[in-house]
Amino acid sequence: MLITFIAQAAGKEFDIVPFINQLLNGIGIVGVLLLTGLGLAITFGVMRIINLAHGEFIMLGAYTTYLMQSNFKMDLVLTIPFAFLATAIIGAITELTIIRRLYGRPLETLLATWGLSIVLQGVVKLIFTAQLKYVRAPRYISGNLNLFTSADSGASITISYYRLFIIAVALALLALTAYLLYSTSLGRQIRAVTQNREMSKCLGINTSFVDMVTFAYGCGLAGVAGAVISSLKSVAPPMGQDYLVDAWMVVVTGGVDKIIGVLAGAFLIGESNAAIAFLLNDPIARVLVLAAVIILIRYRPEGLFTVQKRA
Repeated sequence: MLITFIAQAAGKEFDIVPFINQLLNGIGIVGVLLLTGLGLAITFGVMRIINLAHGEFIMLGAYTTYLMQSNFKMDLVLTIPFAFLATAIIGAITELTIIRRLYGRPLETLLATWGLSIVLQGVVKLIFTAQLKYVRAPRYISGNLNLFTSADSGASITISYYRLFIIAVALALLALTAYLLYSTSLGRQIRAVTQNREMSKCLGINTSFVDMVTFAYGCGLAGVAGAVISSLKSVAPPMGQDYLVDAWMVVVTGGVDKIIGVLAGAFLIGESNAAIAFLLNDPIARVLVLAAVIILIRYRPEGLFTVQKRA
């Protein structure tokens, strides 16, 4: 068995129960990657906007949750709509003031959003200082779900309720996004503008409004990701940078033209990282996964999923 061979080569004794637990923990990683990559899939995959401030919108969502919980004693789950609204509004303002003037100019967009990320971090430091903030998870999604206990060894296969909560929120947002894009009038307008902006204008579509709503929605999804992630780690101004590279890896792996590609990319990267980290160690796992993504981009730059387009 390949897994056993790798474990033996690394000087470890392979045990199936800890390995299954690691894979189940990987589901939580998949959920985090799906949450952080979904908003980026909208702004980049649909709008072709290279948003290097995506991590800062995740950070703003986390700070929104912190504010609502510290000032109003609000449950983390109840803060999610507020995180979405706050970051969506900031995203709409960003599109109106900065992004709208840079369509079709990817290099300038990249530099502008990079500068925006620095500004947002600086503003948050001025308001909240650089001191770490903490968000509490609700009691009803704390603890672990016991799936199986071995009668011989007593070893248990468990998964935390919070990881299940993360993947549930991520899948719900994925389903909502797919519904909005493919089953609503606004979604059809968004896809029309993406495919042919000039023709969409001729058909009477308000492309400026569509651009603003799309970018705001992508930023709102990033805010939801920040709200959900906020109790996993301390809330701080640079926290979004930790997720930016992973979000880009998810989007380019799955393919920028298909929402289902985000799920596929998140699952492959999350579970591969969890399995390799168990067999070897976490730094090697990250290096190998990144190398695999680079090879995939080299030989299949459109990603795993792509839309067939007419020439």
